[in-house]
Amino acid sequence: MARRVKRTDSVNSITTIKDVARTAGVSIGTVSRVINKFPDVDPQLQERVEAAIRELNYRPNARARLFVQNSTPVLSFILSNRGLLNPFHSGILQGVEQYCARAGYFVMFTKYDYSRETPSGALELPGVLRSHGMADCLILAGTNYDNFLEALESMSVPFVTLSNHHVGAANRPPFDRVGWDDTTGALEATKYLIALGHEHIWFIGDTSLPWYSQRYAAYSRAMVEAGFEPRGQTVSLSDNWYGNGYACAEVILEQKQPVTAIFAAYDEMAFGAWDALRKHGLEVPRDVSLIGYGDNDEAQFKSPALTSVRINKAQVGSELAKMAIEKLQNPGVRIPEVVVPVTLAKRGTTRPPSTASQ
Repeated sequence: MARRVKRTDSVNSITTIKDVARTAGVSIGTVSRVINKFPDVDPQLQERVEAAIRELNYRPNARARLFVQNSTPVLSFILSNRGLLNPFHSGILQGVEQYCARAGYFVMFTKYDYSRETPSGALELPGVLRSHGMADCLILAGTNYDNFLEALESMSVPFVTLSNHHVGAANRPPFDRVGWDDTTGALEATKYLIALGHEHIWFIGDTSLPWYSQRYAAYSRAMVEAGFEPRGQTVSLSDNWYGNGYACAEVILEQKQPVTAIFAAYDEMAFGAWDALRKHGLEVPRDVSLIGYGDNDEAQFKSPALTSVRINKAQVGSELAKMAIEKLQNPGVRIPEVVVPVTLAKRGTTRPPSTASQ
């Protein structure tokens, strides 16, 4: 005869697998085999367990079931040192989720802030790493430093990295990472402005960050090859991207520097520069042409729409997920770097310079 568990109406009462086993008068192992649909369970015992589950309104722990079934690996997308609603990395996460949904993998999202100055052994790691077995492979996005990667390597945790936003002194070999072609994107943007007839082209971007430094180097190369002087406002004047673009454009204008075009290292900087130009009575593109970088959704809905270097964020996410799954399927194998090409989306903020502005 099955034994009954005294029930309570307390909202704090949580039914466990032990309660189900006690109610059905069976072992915990039998309950587990019924929950996970093992075929070797006696029909009468299965009926008793299912009746107890209904009576107690028991909801099995989904993650525990996954471990028992050992059929659905989990990837963890870790966004480091970035805002939770960052539109750029949200686009990458969407690409990760779409690829994993097709491949039959789960994705967990984790936010993680840490200092590059903290020794790797002293880092307070995110919960997904403190709980053994929660994630089978990590996808590192946001801004990451060598100390976090070193901590993961010391723990033998498999991971893949978004390469463009890694900041570090170590010359890491080109494996287990995905990124996009910053050099070609900046070259195409600058050469397009030059082809339109601009020569007073300014670059805005904080070159202390390696991805902006790479874009500035490509911009400078295009300018020098065309016989023009590179002009850059490359020291950050604000910790906010929009604010930095606004402040940098103001400095250029207040110093009465010649300017017919601005290439901003990120769309948000372009929006800040745009408002600074407007404040000084200048119109885009009538007086100053403007190009951004990243092609976030907002760029397409401005009036006029912003010309921008388009990074296919969904493809970057898809490649990261594909690489992470490949690492799970081939433990210990190092996978060559993947570089996603970029394109220049030509829109309404660029045109040949007017005679008056030359």
